[in-house]
Amino acid sequence: MYYLWRNTPYGIIRVSCEGLRDFAAGLTRPKLRMYSITLEPSGKKECAKITLVFSEEDMNPDIKAKIEEHISSVLKPMGLKASIVWASPERGIMPVLQSPYTWGGVASCVAVAVTAGLAGLFWSVFWGVAAWFAIRGVKFLAGKFRRYV
Repeated sequence: MYYLWRNTPYGIIRVSCEGLRDFAAGLTRPKLRMYSITLEPSGKKECAKITLVFSEEDMNPDIKAKIEEHISSVLKPMGLKASIVWASPERGIMPVLQSPYTWGGVASCVAVAVTAGLAGLFWSVFWGVAAWFAIRGVKFLAGKFRRYV
């Protein structure tokens, strides 16, 4: 889907989100990762706001200025004005710790340990793991059987 149609001195331009993102990503250095790109109306000219995420903690301001100038000079003939926002990647918690299944499993283990004791927890975990491997084995064998039928 296109989100910008424009007549320029060079002809008609149609811009899609994916196309603009791929084009702008090709203008940056390989170590930089483009996080997002949006088009915002700003009077007669559209403003392509590009958010770049970089891994280096202290990037040289001269290099940042050169990258901004390069992207702006390429987008200007297309009737777009670049507004570049620099950001550092966030260091969040691991995805496993964000999963509700992980915390549900931990809470279940604590509940079994409190109500049934450590022996009950051991046997619950043992039979749960055994059932998981049994189901995986059945699924594997069913896939093999379907291939031959």
